Amino acid sequence: MKKKLLLVTFPVDLGNRTFEKRFVKLFESFLDLKIYRFVPNQKSTDSFWKYSTTIGRRFLSSLELQQKVREANKEGRSVLFHGVSPALFAYPAINSASSCIVTDWTRKLYEPIYGMKMSPSWLTFIHKQVLNSQKYVIGLTDAVLEEISQDYGVPHNKLRKGKLPFSVDLDLFIPSPKRNDAVVKILFVGGDFQRKGGDILLDWFAKHHNPNLQMTMVTSHDPGNFKNVTILNNIQYGEDKHIELFKEHDILVLPTKCDSYPSVVGEAACAGLAVLTTKHALGAPEIIQNKVNGYICNSQEELLSQLNILIQNKPLIESMKQKSRQIMEERFAMDLVLDDFMNCLFKD
Repeated sequence: MKKKLLLVTFPVDLGNRTFEKRFVKLFESFLDLKIYRFVPNQKSTDSFWKYSTTIGRRFLSSLELQQKVREANKEGRSVLFHGVSPALFAYPAINSASSCIVTDWTRKLYEPIYGMKMSPSWLTFIHKQVLNSQKYVIGLTDAVLEEISQDYGVPHNKLRKGKLPFSVDLDLFIPSPKRNDAVVKILFVGGDFQRKGGDILLDWFAKHHNPNLQMTMVTSHDPGNFKNVTILNNIQYGEDKHIELFKEHDILVLPTKCDSYPSVVGEAACAGLAVLTTKHALGAPEIIQNKVNGYICNSQEELLSQLNILIQNKPLIESMKQKSRQIMEERFAMDLVLDDFMNCLFKD
């Protein structure tokens, strides 16, 4: 008999929706799986009135969420919340013996990067209660586990390390054969163009007049027209264009200013690309071995300097591409990823 799980997702943005797809694919063949999507399809907004309406809608929706969690408890299902927010709104119904949170982010995670307080004391207190009410908190990066322990006082015996299910992407993306030409193809993916560093990468590219250098930028931003730069938008995860996009390129470059766990880094590695990013992509160490399949740089400036060197060494690029796929196959094999979650969810 299959073990039972209620997966509660929070698909409020592209990143969360992609995470949702990965977790569903991971569990659906192995578990008696039920999925509850907590207030899906919400658009973020800076309008105070619309933001207040959104929060109000979440409180109303929490009644249904709590009902679903109580039903799961009666059925003997474990419950896995993707993120702190859905667990907060389900709090009155939580059974601490069978409930876990999986996350790569909290409101306090970016405070050291931005040098400012991002979670008011009252909200930090509430999140502390929610996190400590769980059987386990499963962190997808070392950075978030360390931060949760430090800022929310979750004891180490309640903290577990999990792997983002890139095992799904290993089946989705197929590395391209080695090319013998001199062309280096750079890929950038980031809807938030400035925060992801698209502006500085585009400025760097515009200063290079190298006919063997090409770049594709996938973004919701319109940066204008540049020679040898292709701008794409509305690329959906898992569609043919998405898969071919990675297959056609050599290096993913993400000079991000701040990211918890950018999925594109793992997608690129699964597709056999070399990967360059900054230390502010907090999930990057899960994917990148420095000088083996890419570089994690201390700053955007250091990244561009490293990129200048790398584009002149096509054999090294090809070696890094092969290593990327190999690392992902070793670290994110389906049985390894699944075992981590099964142990947390179903073992005492």
